[in-house]
Amino acid sequence: MVAATLANLPSAVLPPTVAGPIFDKTNEVSAVQQLARKVPLSLTANTVVPVSMDIPVAGWVSEGGSKPVGSSAFGIKQMSGKKLALLVPFSEEIVRTNAAGVYDQLQQDLPTALARAFDYAAIRGLDLRTGGAGPFADYLTKGANTVELGTTSQANGGMYADLVKGEQLVAQAGFDFSGFAGDPLLKPTLKLQTDTTGKPLWVSDPTLGLGNGNLIGYPAYYNRGVSGAYRRSGDRVQVVTITGTPTGGTFSLKIGGLTAPGIAYNAATSAVQTAIRALSPLWSAATVTGSAGGPYTITLSPVGGPAAPIYADGSALTGGTAPAAVVAQSPAIDTKLRAIGGDWSQAAWGQGMDITVKVSTEASYVDEAGTTHSAFQENLVLLLVEAYFGFVKSDSVGAFTAYTDAV
Repeated sequence: MVAATLANLPSAVLPPTVAGPIFDKTNEVSAVQQLARKVPLSLTANTVVPVSMDIPVAGWVSEGGSKPVGSSAFGIKQMSGKKLALLVPFSEEIVRTNAAGVYDQLQQDLPTALARAFDYAAIRGLDLRTGGAGPFADYLTKGANTVELGTTSQANGGMYADLVKGEQLVAQAGFDFSGFAGDPLLKPTLKLQTDTTGKPLWVSDPTLGLGNGNLIGYPAYYNRGVSGAYRRSGDRVQVVTITGTPTGGTFSLKIGGLTAPGIAYNAATSAVQTAIRALSPLWSAATVTGSAGGPYTITLSPVGGPAAPIYADGSALTGGTAPAAVVAQSPAIDTKLRAIGGDWSQAAWGQGMDITVKVSTEASYVDEAGTTHSAFQENLVLLLVEAYFGFVKSDSVGAFTAYTDAV
């Protein structure tokens, strides 16, 4: 279990009894960390650690005979720690009036954010937030076999056969298949597979799902960091549409627990943008495009943190036919990677230190647009989370299979 070190904690904002246990529980565990070997990493994560990726070959000798020497060629990797960080600003008023609610949200979101970012970097070699190059030179899809789910006909075994084909490729390369890191979308994809009579292939009782976290006899762990498709993904764009052709009245928008009421049914985009920006400094960079009366395309572009879902209430709209305000969220980025499976003894990870959590109501920070903000002036609480992780995998080709779902 990962421990948390709390620093600069204003007790009036988040009492230690509330903030201390945040990281004692993990809402979403890293799938890669559950499967790969954990090795010690230096306390500060600045020292390179040698990691053996294979087992040297022993030999039988006669009494007094020359003893075989393990070759350095059996695979030594160098692991160094890379910092994973997240700065989250939120309203001080909300913290003071609903500390328990903030605690519950942080307990879910922060460990989840770290797990997803780690898995995405370890599997795809990319930064989940920016899409650019990740911190690790080694990543699991590098040199991996590839199998596209759905390519085998139903009569020949369907997706069950596809998964086994990936296992077979690993075995043929001389490795021992030992488990799956899967995307949650893999579960419904497999459950929809039936035989020619319509009977589900994966379970005798459809209500049991895939059962006990196993997949074709191997342990399986799931995390949205596998595909990168998750609901609250960065500066998500959302569209608000006014339906039913109202002739009067107003609608409201609710974001992050704050409500912008009384927006005219035919409001200009500039009026909607002003209403959203007035909610909190967190949404001071929000933009709204479209036409008067909608649809309104809203990009929250929150300062330093994840986007929040927008909820619309059109109950005060009048005229027309059953007028309403409807929100459509843009689809999350989906790489179509549904699972990575293989010989997990060929991958290792380390953690350099406990997670450090710093809280400040006075610090300044620079947002993604380059604008400097003062937490003290804008009544914000800044929460900074930092941790060091390392990851390596064997250079051997074929130890893993990447399962994609183009459909």
